[in-house]
Amino acid sequence: MQTLSEKRFPSPVRVSSPTSSLIVSTAWDAVEYVKRWPGKRGRDYRVALQHCLDALDGLRSPRAARASFVTAAKTAGLLL
Repeated sequence: MQTLSEKRFPSPVRVSSPTSSLIVSTAWDAVEYVKRWPGKRGRDYRVALQHCLDALDGLRSPRAARASFVTAAKTAGLLL
């Protein structure tokens, strides 16, 4: 069984943070980033948060969680 930190995305996602850029490579990393989300928190943000939490619980694949996270980051202008 995978631990929380091992719910790896198929490929890492580079996003901006208030002071630099950040590599998000697991569902856990994504949840931690979303908690400090520097962009607008709309529908895509809420979907990404839920999908990443679902991935941690084994209810959704890391691939699907990554896709939702990327969509939210694009919408908020945070994807690098």
